[in-house]
Amino acid sequence: MALDHVRDYFLTGAFAFSPTDPEKTYGALFITRFITHICAPGFVWLAGVSAFIYFSKNGLKKSSAFLISRGFILIVLEFTLIKLAWYFNLDYSNIALLVIWALGLSMILLGLTSWLKQQTIFIIGIVIIIGHNLLDTFTADDLGMNSLLWHILHQEGMVALTNNFRVMVLYPILPMYGLICLGYGMGSLFTEDTKEERSKLFKRLSLLLLLSFITIRLVNAYGDPNPWVFNQHSIRTLFSFFNVTKYPMSLDYILITLSIIFYLLSKVETSTNKRTQYLSLFGKVSMFFYIIHIFMIHIIAIGLYVLLNFNSIELSTIPIGIMEITNVHGYSLWFVYIVWLVVLIIVYPLCKKYRQLKLKHPNSFLKFI
Repeated sequence: MALDHVRDYFLTGAFAFSPTDPEKTYGALFITRFITHICAPGFVWLAGVSAFIYFSKNGLKKSSAFLISRGFILIVLEFTLIKLAWYFNLDYSNIALLVIWALGLSMILLGLTSWLKQQTIFIIGIVIIIGHNLLDTFTADDLGMNSLLWHILHQEGMVALTNNFRVMVLYPILPMYGLICLGYGMGSLFTEDTKEERSKLFKRLSLLLLLSFITIRLVNAYGDPNPWVFNQHSIRTLFSFFNVTKYPMSLDYILITLSIIFYLLSKVETSTNKRTQYLSLFGKVSMFFYIIHIFMIHIIAIGLYVLLNFNSIELSTIPIGIMEITNVHGYSLWFVYIVWLVVLIIVYPLCKKYRQLKLKHPNSFLKFI
């Protein structure tokens, strides 16, 4: 996740074209973007797993209230602190509904439906994930529906509500809610005495999802709104095959990313590697890490620009916005990786301090972040 966000702020022409565009990308850039695809579905699925674990310890009433409360808090954070981190302004003429907003709304919906049996919620998740691409052929204009509502449900894009107020929906909610339901339905797998069995199961599930992805993608008739195409260059055909749709998350996208996630889980849970333990800190304070790393990346990007152009810039011409920075001054991909590592090193002690603070105050507002 941090790698992808560093790329947004530091790669030359980061927004000139999609890094997975088969006709314009190159191998290292495609892989860099593709590996970060696992973040969003991983967060949402694991949120569902965590919700069930919380439910099993605290019961329906308390867990439902916590999910709904945390969901609303995440939405507020998206429109305030996270917006500030991304853009360094609080201009509300444009609002972007990004991943934290979608995660928050998914939590609220799960909290409202958590009275259903676990198996029922699991089935709801499966049905949504498999079937939501049936809606790809419909648009808000076709259905005569409220445009914003349909975009929130299934169609990524910009909606102009007035001449001075626009809403950008990047993460439609249907597949996100499907993923959190799927995680909730699989939450009972996560007990300490079933670790070995769970690891074996995830390996099998990883292979099953990979084969399902390959099969459905080869048929090229359903599972993603953008079918892959042959190219005279085999590498570009391969890029096209794996260029699955993230906004909204298609069935193909979910299959391949969950396959990777399940495989990593099968390895990480049984690992005693010190690097794994080191990285786990970020997961223990994931929302704090999410917020602080965006601020850090943004500050470093502006600071480096000022440092390298100190003698030729005026204060009023310093680029502040995410697209402005990479449009006027960017760096190579290898430099992106260096900055990524620097960011992780800088934010690690901050995350460690925050983790200690949360442990000291387990029942405070900090439990929501």
